[in-house]
Amino acid sequence: MELVLVLPIILLLLFAVCEFSMLASAQTQVSDSARNTARLMSISGMPAAEAETAELKLLGPGLSRGARVRVQAGQFPGDSCQITVFVPMNNATPDLLWMTGFSVKDRFMTGHASMGVEREAAAANLVDGESDVVSDHLKRL
Repeated sequence: MELVLVLPIILLLLFAVCEFSMLASAQTQVSDSARNTARLMSISGMPAAEAETAELKLLGPGLSRGARVRVQAGQFPGDSCQITVFVPMNNATPDLLWMTGFSVKDRFMTGHASMGVEREAAAANLVDGESDVVSDHLKRL
């Protein structure tokens, strides 16, 4: 008899721990990928279109589905390059707590990073639209 009363509460706590741990892990991955992309833009002078592609690759196939990337690339050393990533929460976790009123549907995780440009992207350093530093890094992914 007591099991009938306690089991729903225990399951709710178990679902909450699972869902929030998956969301915390995904938020860390989103923030790290934004910071890594900003760093790539900073040291290589990567243009905005390449930065979007690099960010989606860093997110991976699961999180990049439906993700939106906003890039503000600096052109000259000392300028600020910024990247903001919006990832749907339902890419990171199943909607386990919908019955309690907390749903991940139509909610987004956000990652933002900003770094100063360290060098200018010279036309001589670009090969087919990618700098050597960026293309080497993306090949390792």
